[in-house]
Amino acid sequence: MRAQLAWWDEAKELRRGLSSDLSDGTFRIVAKAIDPKTGKPKFKERFTREVDPQMPQNAAIAYRTQLINEIKMGAAGSGVPTEIPRLETLCRSSWITFVTENVGSEDRTAKLGRTIETHILRRWGEHFIDKITVPEVDAWVRSLTADYGPETIRHHVGLFRRIVSKARGQYQLPPIDWELITLPAVDNEHAMHNRLNAEQIAMVLPIVVDQYPFYAPMIFALYTLGLRYCHVAAMRSSKLGADGVIAIEESYDASANVFSAVDQRKKAPPMIALEPRTLDLVRRHRRYLTQRSHRGLKTGLVFPSEAGTRPVGNDQLNDVWRELQVMAGIDRPVTVHGIRHSFHDLARQQGVPDAVVKAMAGRAGTEVAQRGQDKHLHYSRGVTVEEMRQASMALMELVPTEPMEVQKGRDLGRDERGRDRYSDGERLAATGS
Repeated sequence: MRAQLAWWDEAKELRRGLSSDLSDGTFRIVAKAIDPKTGKPKFKERFTREVDPQMPQNAAIAYRTQLINEIKMGAAGSGVPTEIPRLETLCRSSWITFVTENVGSEDRTAKLGRTIETHILRRWGEHFIDKITVPEVDAWVRSLTADYGPETIRHHVGLFRRIVSKARGQYQLPPIDWELITLPAVDNEHAMHNRLNAEQIAMVLPIVVDQYPFYAPMIFALYTLGLRYCHVAAMRSSKLGADGVIAIEESYDASANVFSAVDQRKKAPPMIALEPRTLDLVRRHRRYLTQRSHRGLKTGLVFPSEAGTRPVGNDQLNDVWRELQVMAGIDRPVTVHGIRHSFHDLARQQGVPDAVVKAMAGRAGTEVAQRGQDKHLHYSRGVTVEEMRQASMALMELVPTEPMEVQKGRDLGRDERGRDRYSDGERLAATGS
């Protein structure tokens, strides 16, 4: 096991090459690695004030990793590597730690390490990253169907895609057209089970506000809007009006960390409205980020990750969502995508017209017409923004304002606080309660 996770252990050593704060608050970085051309140790020394005088410690650690990789991979002065490595070379270096940069659980990190070792490196480790082709990947996916279910295969291929896409981008290689690779469809049986009923929603959602307020606004947005994760993750603060109406113009690919325009494959309404309680959570979250001068403010995202470099990751959000369900006593937790399935069921149970449900979920087309000059009367196939807001409010009628009795979760420590939670003072600042 230790050998399998050597790449993660190496990442823990990165802080040792970072000096204490200098008198001006910056850092001195010393990077050491074996030069592949000479076989001898090579050093690089940098001062963060020469790059970014405001660079925090975590960013300095990441910069040291970059310097080490430049030595190991023979990077040119421009920062573009000159030698194309095998995939195994990258995955057994500190380069691979980007996979776990937004993962807050050691168990989750270890699981990712085992997946990389067992399912990715065993098949692709000897391949040079410029020699990985669509036909080979497609054949690999077909071979996995004999032993694994659709969800597991999609997870393995998604992780492989993240690694290969980042590597090819770093070496300025053309991207692989992943749309040409056929993934197994998730059967209806899985979708039927991957949802919560009204009673379960009433138990879980109040808990997230109390226990995980950093993630509460995003989870509430997913529940009340029925949008996919990729659209909620790409929401921009600049597109959110004072009345809670927000434009949906982008989609986020978590595997490649790329934003793109909303496409016809994964549709979304051109604009939608946050209902009052969700809007209040979003505003409080924004005040919390502002008070802390959070790095995520620079991204312009409504829901930046705790590291502040990208949106809240789907994997991390799934970890938090599962933990919340365990705390609520739900025996069979559902995924974050299951929130979308729950939206469909509960909206109809609450009497929301089918046309409104489909428009909010992006299943009614993205054509936009306009009545007069009022943006509130933009609609998708006849459904107004105000009708969508009323639908969200109907869903929130199922959610109590106070949490029910909370069970002890899987990863609660002696202080009975789980990972990634605010302190009491931070919770007050974020929730205003």
